[in-house]
Amino acid sequence: MLHINKDVTLELLSLSHRDELFALVDANREYLRAWLPWLDGNTSPADTEEFIKAVILQYEAGMGPQYAIFHRSDLCGVCGFHEIDCRNRVGSIGYWISQEHSGKGIMTQSVKTLIDIGFTQYKLNRIEMRCAVENHKSRAIPERLGFQLEGVLRQKENLYGEFVDLASYSLLASEYVLSE
Repeated sequence: MLHINKDVTLELLSLSHRDELFALVDANREYLRAWLPWLDGNTSPADTEEFIKAVILQYEAGMGPQYAIFHRSDLCGVCGFHEIDCRNRVGSIGYWISQEHSGKGIMTQSVKTLIDIGFTQYKLNRIEMRCAVENHKSRAIPERLGFQLEGVLRQKENLYGEFVDLASYSLLASEYVLSE
């Protein structure tokens, strides 16, 4: 368990999170659907279990952790590495948070911890984040954390039949300052 501050902790995703995580996704389905393309593929606790099993295998293979985010003991979201390209020492971070917990700085602090892990434990040279151009809340996180906007990937993601542009951000190890 990683203690971010007195209210926020991160726990490696495990099968023990299955039911609570599915319930959180289900309760926030319409809110999350605005920007996340995977909701139609997660319609039961069994789907959530398959996701968790996949991220456990990813972590065990040295390809980066995925964390359950807790605010005052309430599961409120997920953040982690989508993938790590070991050869090129590049990691890609993704995240989501419940509507109730959005806008409280929880995700920014959680992602900052992921960045620390990426540069110190995984010895990455580059960390990337991609957000839908119109998803201003999500884009604020890499911008707040000093990432550089590298450009826009046109019609990069199929969001329920509509192709959306993604803003592509990066932070290099040479630009990184360890969190206090």
